[in-house]
Amino acid sequence: KQWYQRRVAITAGIATETPFDALFDNTGYITVGYYKHDDETIGQSARNITERLGEISGMSGESHVLDLGCGSGRPALDLAVKFGCSVVGLDLSPEQIKQAQDSIATYRTEHKPDIKAEFFTGSFFDLPLEVTSQRYSHVIMQTSLFFAHHNLDYLFGQIAGMLKPGGKFLATDFYRHATRESLTEFMEFNGMTEFLTLDEMKAALERNQLRFVSSENMDQHCIKCHRKLAQKMTELNFSRDELKFCEIRAGFTERKEVSFHILFAEK
Repeated sequence: KQWYQRRVAITAGIATETPFDALFDNTGYITVGYYKHDDETIGQSARNITERLGEISGMSGESHVLDLGCGSGRPALDLAVKFGCSVVGLDLSPEQIKQAQDSIATYRTEHKPDIKAEFFTGSFFDLPLEVTSQRYSHVIMQTSLFFAHHNLDYLFGQIAGMLKPGGKFLATDFYRHATRESLTEFMEFNGMTEFLTLDEMKAALERNQLRFVSSENMDQHCIKCHRKLAQKMTELNFSRDELKFCEIRAGFTERKEVSFHILFAEK
């Protein structure tokens, strides 16, 4: 709980220069990274995994992308720059959405004058009309789907309704291998009330007209990212509880009690 309170407070922009912001190299990202090279920074690895979602799903200038749990909006805006797509972002935090909206002008000046982006405040379980009234070629969720494991039929039903025929759904997410009872600590530290296996996730997709395409195992990237985060936290004098968050994610993944994957499905 302390970790998430601090995470929300800092990334919401209450402080502009913080040790937490420094963890991700002031990129505005908060996600598990993807390492193309061993010596990449945490911030670069976070950018890499967002870019990978676009690459494996064929994003292009014709794509219209919804990012659920968009945070500061930087990942969605970077997709718009990289692939030329239009983007819509949703996040529960009004402060995060204000940051995202403010960033649009910066990206237009520094990266892409004709960038098309909108950001809205809202919950996965109470999506605003501004979001649901649009039709998307892609819906993405980065390290946030596990917050919805307890109500996936509702969420996947909404996503299926917003996707165009042939539209793509991609998520970076944790799945369990061990029993729920043995994963209490992991679930508590990650704010989870339910924890599904990959097979349970596939079944939920199929129930909601989303065809499972693939699942790319990212365990080694997840472990490396959290080991690097823990090292950087130690250098920046983060609390023991915050360090424990990284140790729990890395430890449970190393022991193969949980896995971290890129999930890919299609309508």
